[in-house]
Amino acid sequence: MRETIARACRHAVMLQVLALMLLLTGITTVQADEPATAAPASAFELPELPEDASLDQLSERLELIRQRVSANSDDSLLAALRQAALQVQLHAEQNAGGLGTRLARTEDQLKVLGPEVAGEAEKLTRQRNDLQAEQKQLASQVQRVNQVVNAAQDLAAQIVNLRRSQLNSQIATRSPPPFSPRFWSSLIRPTDDDLARLSAVHRQVADSFVQAWQPGNRAPFIVCLIAATLLWVPGRRLLERLLTKVMIRWIPVGRLRRSALALSVSLATIVTLGGGAALVREGLDWREQLDGNMTNLADQLLALVIFCTFTAGLGRGLLAVQRPTWRLPDLPDPVARALSPFPWLMAWLLLLLGTQERLNSTSGASLALTAAVNGITALATSALFATALYRYRRSSRDAGDYEASPLTGVMVLAILFTVLLILLALFSGYLSLAYFLAGKLLWASVICASGYLLTALFGDLCVALLSPKHPIGERLAQSLGVNPQHQAQFTTLLTGSGRTLLVLSTLLVAFSTSGTSPGELLQGLVQLVKSGQSLGRLNIVPQDILLALATLGGGLFGLRLLKRWLADELLPETSMDVGMRASLVTLVGYLGMVILVLLVLSALRINLTSLTWVVSALSVGIGFGLQAIVQNFISGLILLTERPVKVGDWVSLTGGVEGDIRRINVRATEIQMSDQSTVIVPNSQFISQNVRNVTMSNALGLVSISLTLPLDTDVLKVREVLLAAYAEHESITATPATSVTFKELGATGLTLSVSGYVNSPRAVSNTRSDLLFTILGRLRELGIPLSSPQSLVLQQPLPAPEAAPQKAGE
Repeated sequence: MRETIARACRHAVMLQVLALMLLLTGITTVQADEPATAAPASAFELPELPEDASLDQLSERLELIRQRVSANSDDSLLAALRQAALQVQLHAEQNAGGLGTRLARTEDQLKVLGPEVAGEAEKLTRQRNDLQAEQKQLASQVQRVNQVVNAAQDLAAQIVNLRRSQLNSQIATRSPPPFSPRFWSSLIRPTDDDLARLSAVHRQVADSFVQAWQPGNRAPFIVCLIAATLLWVPGRRLLERLLTKVMIRWIPVGRLRRSALALSVSLATIVTLGGGAALVREGLDWREQLDGNMTNLADQLLALVIFCTFTAGLGRGLLAVQRPTWRLPDLPDPVARALSPFPWLMAWLLLLLGTQERLNSTSGASLALTAAVNGITALATSALFATALYRYRRSSRDAGDYEASPLTGVMVLAILFTVLLILLALFSGYLSLAYFLAGKLLWASVICASGYLLTALFGDLCVALLSPKHPIGERLAQSLGVNPQHQAQFTTLLTGSGRTLLVLSTLLVAFSTSGTSPGELLQGLVQLVKSGQSLGRLNIVPQDILLALATLGGGLFGLRLLKRWLADELLPETSMDVGMRASLVTLVGYLGMVILVLLVLSALRINLTSLTWVVSALSVGIGFGLQAIVQNFISGLILLTERPVKVGDWVSLTGGVEGDIRRINVRATEIQMSDQSTVIVPNSQFISQNVRNVTMSNALGLVSISLTLPLDTDVLKVREVLLAAYAEHESITATPATSVTFKELGATGLTLSVSGYVNSPRAVSNTRSDLLFTILGRLRELGIPLSSPQSLVLQQPLPAPEAAPQKAGE
């Protein structure tokens, strides 16, 4: 049932395309008696530029391009003019490179000759004069070439700005909405100018087919049609089966096989369907009988067909309805079957959208007709994606325990929001805006799907071919003699950097700004790097603030992902201990924050020289109240670089602070005490005070017990009890061996001390407690008492009572 619905949807779109072609044919038939004098608006031809073009030829060509640029030119003409300007720039840069090499060689020869010396040979003087004249001439030519390069760059930038302004003006233009009669009148009853232009294009297309059917061209045309049909119908299936057998035979079971199969299905669709379209185009122009306008149109349509076939093949490869176990995305079968018709429908919609855009550009259709066709395209696009969202939601509920990933939820929400914007723009009358959003939605969907496939394929290739955990990577490590640990580190680093670059490239291409192609964005970035211009004075505008906020948010998110990747994936593959890994992650975080602050300042167009007053204020603040904070910050950097203490060490500080270091921050260090409480210690205390690092050079802990016994005790028997108690405890290590020492012999008794080692100083307290229980119990069983402390109390004698005085007379 679902396959029947899918075929019906495909047939509906094909009928829509056929109806549009019949509409054009009917219009031409009605207006066949009218003269077709309208020339295509985008007709633009320049003489071919030779590879060794001179500066005069480049300047003349640049002037010709500048004359053709006007506000009335359509977008396709402006795009062609921009490409011509870039071609002039490329040739000028090549000439500048050659002239620069010759100029450098001439200057080196002059340095070898040196300055003029009295009495030198006339031949040397003549040679020096010739080289100086050649140097001046080359310097003049280099200056002129640089002027041509700068002029071509400025002209290309002006064309881009003009295209953007045209697009913005079209988007802001309001037209009759689809529910109004005026909207449909532009399609049902086009103007005379539109009829004449469409009739001219139709007559040119018909003439092309008539010429292809001439006796000299008929046989090649028929052969090309037969070959294209064979490629379209049985060729695609045979090629897919062959590639499937190759995947099973040569690629081991895993994600690489699934991603490779998805890519092979996409490429097979391009080779067969796109190759068939290329054969039809060659059959039409077998003897180069097409004129320049039709040749340009045929090339554009061929590129469009190849892109549409790639869209269909990409959807088929990712959904993999026939092979659910080889499906690359995490989609259940009901969801994949529900979405399976939409790659083909999207391909047909892209073909319709691109064909009508190129026909309008070639014929120079009026703004009303272009806006009406754009409105229908936007309406069909929104209906297609709305239906896809509805079927996705319904099939997700039918799948039961299927839980979409957060990224999938964000994508679904973005598509829904874009569809609502398209519908709102349509019914508000902003047809060009709706058409622009529809085109962006289609383009972003295809590019994001392609980026997902390439990212998955790249990661799977790196893991399967380089990782020592897989057979191929293991054999590679054995052949090259590479350490498996280093190989794993390199694989993780290569996979992470490659995926990041692919994701950024995908986003850059998918969400490029209006009127800017990916090539223009790339060239702009390259020129920004080459220019090295200053950031200018302090000039903050709302657009810069938004850009700075976006840079800050994206940078914090990217820095967090980088630290997590280092801590969880890359650094565990190294031989570093836990403390070193934590310190390195913290340093990377600090360095990333510094770079992010510089990027935010760049986005705000703030010159560092404009911050002198901030530096002055900070210096005063540091002198009065911030010196402690700066001292702790510098101390934290010293702790992370010199590492006298690190995360995981057991330290003891003055004031009774003793415990494990859990984290070293920029200002303070967190120490966990034995009672699981945390003490925040400023970093400066680790630099300016005495710190006892128990685990720095020795990981063992010493368990020592001293006993005071009476003088008549049998010390040999006590010694045996102590050694036996230590030997029986599981925490006491055999090496170093336990020892008993006779420490003191005094009036109060004799003192014996026993010492043994445990694997960690953290186990000393519990082990000592267990040993005391055992030793005291065994001494009591043997009747060996401990010496009780004796105290000596000195008392002074009381004074004698004085005799009572005698009374008188006694």
